[in-house]
Amino acid sequence: MPPPDPRAAERLAAATRRVIDAVRRSQAPAEAMDRAAEALERVARELEPHAHPGPFAQRSLVWDGRFGDFESPTDLARFFPYSPLVGPRNPLAPPIAFEVRGGRVHGRVRFGAAYVGPPQCVHGGIIAAAFDELLGSANLVGEVGGMTGTLVVRYRAPTPIDEEIELEGWVERVEGRKVFARGQMRARGALTAEAEGIFIQGSMERLLAARDDPAGSAAAS
Repeated sequence: MPPPDPRAAERLAAATRRVIDAVRRSQAPAEAMDRAAEALERVARELEPHAHPGPFAQRSLVWDGRFGDFESPTDLARFFPYSPLVGPRNPLAPPIAFEVRGGRVHGRVRFGAAYVGPPQCVHGGIIAAAFDELLGSANLVGEVGGMTGTLVVRYRAPTPIDEEIELEGWVERVEGRKVFARGQMRARGALTAEAEGIFIQGSMERLLAARDDPAGSAAAS
């Protein structure tokens, strides 16, 4: 099966985001909702025969068992096109727009109604997920990438929906295999949340080794 065309995949994801937002906000009468549901059911029937069975990945549609070249990325959306937070080919992504400046990752995002927790505010779990992606990306930029060990989020004020939110993440220090990273989230210049995480270098390799050879991994431990 050939890989998906990037332009078509991104267009499809963007259109789906519009549908998600419209469905979440909809006050349409039942007849209109039924017609829309029928149209979406037709779309699903058209796409389902072309679905790849996996295993899935963020850097490409599927995981091929190789890490490839993990040099420090400068365009994180292109580096992770299927990310649920920044990926232009993932309709669940808001998406967050990241850029690298001065060794730090800066982000901008506008969360819509689909991400609401408290009234007019972003769900706390979505905020935590955004920080996980932010800090992990900062680690990649610093070439000290690893899986999340711990993530502590402090919610300082409500984070509003439908407003531009700014993020900043950076690596604070490295101790052996442990990478300590921090991040902040702001709305209208005011701090709404901050996070600190510990990431473990080499943890992805160990996870994949355990998955591919669970008996050998157990013996080694």
